[in-house]
Amino acid sequence: MPATSIDTFFACSLIVAVVIVSMGTTAKILTPYMNSLEDLNEEEYLRKIAEYAILNSGSPANWGENQTVTPEAFGLAKNGSLTPYELDVDKICRLNSQNAYALTYLDILEALKLKKVALRIAVSQLMNVSIALTSNETVGDSTRYSFEVSVSRDGTPIAVTLHSYVFATNFLNDTYSSTSSAGEGFVDVEIPNSSNGTALLVVFARAPFDARITAYGVYAFGHLSSESPPNNTFLELSPLNDTLHVNPKYSNSSLETGYALSYSYRSNLTSISNVTYAIPEILDSSPTVLVVTGLNTSTFVEWTAYPQVPLEIGANFENAECFSFSYIVTINKAFYKLTVQCGGPS
Repeated sequence: MPATSIDTFFACSLIVAVVIVSMGTTAKILTPYMNSLEDLNEEEYLRKIAEYAILNSGSPANWGENQTVTPEAFGLAKNGSLTPYELDVDKICRLNSQNAYALTYLDILEALKLKKVALRIAVSQLMNVSIALTSNETVGDSTRYSFEVSVSRDGTPIAVTLHSYVFATNFLNDTYSSTSSAGEGFVDVEIPNSSNGTALLVVFARAPFDARITAYGVYAFGHLSSESPPNNTFLELSPLNDTLHVNPKYSNSSLETGYALSYSYRSNLTSISNVTYAIPEILDSSPTVLVVTGLNTSTFVEWTAYPQVPLEIGANFENAECFSFSYIVTINKAFYKLTVQCGGPS
């Protein structure tokens, strides 16, 4: 056999040997992972799926702010953050079905490369703020409304400070107050009778021991008019990438004024176009509530939050076995609770 042929033979043999060894090594590396897929009820494996989703930023890392991008790899972490469990505000918004640019549940499963695991993601505020209208009385040229505000955390009443904003046609007022140790407080406001239509009360509650524990509640009511229609009757409001996208649901609806509210600050929204507003950066450990006023057959006031919390997306585990993992996370400097439920396909 010529020398050249012998060299070629040994070279080919060496390549085949390397491929075989590599395949064997790869099999050894993947075997534990593949075996773990066979036991979908193993708690630690499912916990790793949940933690991967909130500790990684996904691919592309900025998929949240880009309304046309579906992530190739799913992750909710804020890109470049040095703080664990700090989530991206836009990625959270894209989990809310009310956002025009929301992901679907299938999008999430495909980005997580999950075929035999079902999951559900829920994000909520750390405190629950409940508002009830207790009385109203017209005296002279104005009407006085009284509200009871109840604040609790995990079902336990909590004493907090309150900052309340009231919107009505050509009217805006804000007041500070607090709740008792029983978690109950009261807000009174007088609205001029020259205003009528939908009115809106937005209440922020802040724990005195940590400003990052701040939550909000919203109550809409009719002022000298019939009961106010449900929120999102006239507008679809989708905050993303520091921009509020507004989609009027009726051609005869016109927009008037937009506001950005937090516990400590109030700012008018700057109009970018006739259907978009710039959301200002608010240096406050607080959710941001975005309010838009407009006119249809009568005036209306509608709202959303940035991030759009509370939200839930994913499988329905009612009457089904699953593991539940809860985490305290930060979004725009405020604390929230994120819960991931994992189990077999439902």
